[in-house]
Amino acid sequence: MRITATHPPSPRAAAWFRAAGHWTAAGPADLSASSRPALADGVSEWTYADLESAVARIRLALSTSGVTTEDSVLVVAPLRNEAVAAYLAVLRHGSVAVLLDHRSGRSDVQNICAVAAPRLALAGTEDADRLGLNAFCPVLPLHGAAADTVTTPDPAAVDPDAAAVVVFTSGTTSTPKGVIHTVNSLRCGTANMVDALGLTGDDTLFLASPVASITGVLQVESAVRVGARLVLAEHFSPESAFDQVWAHGVSVIGGAPVIAETIFAEADRRGLDMLPLRCIALGGAMIPASVIESAHRFGVRPVRVYGSSEVPFSTSTALSGYSPDDGAALPGVDATVADSGELLISGPHQFHGYLDPAHNDGAFDGDWVRTGDRAELLPGRRIRITGRLKEIVIRKGMKISLAEIDSAAVELGDCAAFALPDDETGERLALAVREPAAPLSYPVVRDRLTAAGLATWKLPEQIVAWAGEFPRTASGKVVRRALADESRWAAVVYAPRLSGPSGGRVV
Repeated sequence: MRITATHPPSPRAAAWFRAAGHWTAAGPADLSASSRPALADGVSEWTYADLESAVARIRLALSTSGVTTEDSVLVVAPLRNEAVAAYLAVLRHGSVAVLLDHRSGRSDVQNICAVAAPRLALAGTEDADRLGLNAFCPVLPLHGAAADTVTTPDPAAVDPDAAAVVVFTSGTTSTPKGVIHTVNSLRCGTANMVDALGLTGDDTLFLASPVASITGVLQVESAVRVGARLVLAEHFSPESAFDQVWAHGVSVIGGAPVIAETIFAEADRRGLDMLPLRCIALGGAMIPASVIESAHRFGVRPVRVYGSSEVPFSTSTALSGYSPDDGAALPGVDATVADSGELLISGPHQFHGYLDPAHNDGAFDGDWVRTGDRAELLPGRRIRITGRLKEIVIRKGMKISLAEIDSAAVELGDCAAFALPDDETGERLALAVREPAAPLSYPVVRDRLTAAGLATWKLPEQIVAWAGEFPRTASGKVVRRALADESRWAAVVYAPRLSGPSGGRVV
């Protein structure tokens, strides 16, 4: 069954995008069979010839398995070369690539397969077993993708206006939302990224966000578009990240400010006064002044960007110091603010609805996409984000639904998730448990949540025993921002990252 757009732009908007030239560019970029470096994931390094071979092999496997342009393919993607090849292969095959981070949980797979009905899955053996993929569809292995000789299948007829990619975001509900993009919408988001950052074939990009995220997709598309190299950081740590940046001559980093902050701090720790970086693209949170200062000290151009899975790479601005806003709207992007104060965005880069049509309710205002952020419009088409309407935590640039955590924690008793500031990750996910019957234990909470199907990357980092009733509105809704009041904390247990010598328990 072919996945179709559930909320494409109106015929009027689509006609304007096409007339303005946003939807009239050439088709997907052809991968050159050259010795130019393409991918490095810490395990192997591929040239564009290697990548082309891997893409052709996977396409051949898809054809042999009976996958057509009417089908969707689930790609369970780690930060590995093979995952990039799998994503590109599905697109070039003309099928829909349904992207899932390999750290997801079984409940994610169950929910996604129920709606997407993939013809088959591409996944590593361990991920396939852990997630029980064979219960939902046949599985083809990701690894061994770079065969020396393969027969390249005939080119597929790819409709640039049809659904091509689905990425998932937690949003504000307990069920992950599948965000549908077309070749055309991704092409426009990619063009915005390439132009705003001045990307060329001489660049090397650094990706620490999942391939299955919109950040990952745009970086893959941008690298292929200009023939740049992409470095994939599967296991992120200050030391390993810096070593990859230094060894590969990484010139561009994109993602949450904490990534750049980590690189700069490690450079300072090693006593260095220069880096191969020329540009950092930062979004997802207010950028600390220290990051901007460090960037200029190392001769790196900091660029602030704003976007989401639904409206990727909508704004950008080069930072010379403190920025009072989140950048100017990029070409083709239009923005307005509703009477409620919510930022609305439209443009040729916007998504074409959610995989589950029910999730479209409240997501649009006519041709406008509702962002869930409060904002002000400033002269020069500039946008300043002033707050959030949606109940999410943004940790290292990744959005986590507070409602999803609440739902997974229901067996622990009366619980409520909330956000706390964190110097390392931007925000920390915390879970308040009201008057627990037994002493809190992080391993017990962790095991309960993962058994409920919660992905490991969504686990809270701080468990709080809450004394008394939760603060609530007149309608009974928990006031999550009030949960940060430490005076009501009876005990605290931290995840290993935050644990001290005593194991992190505070009584």
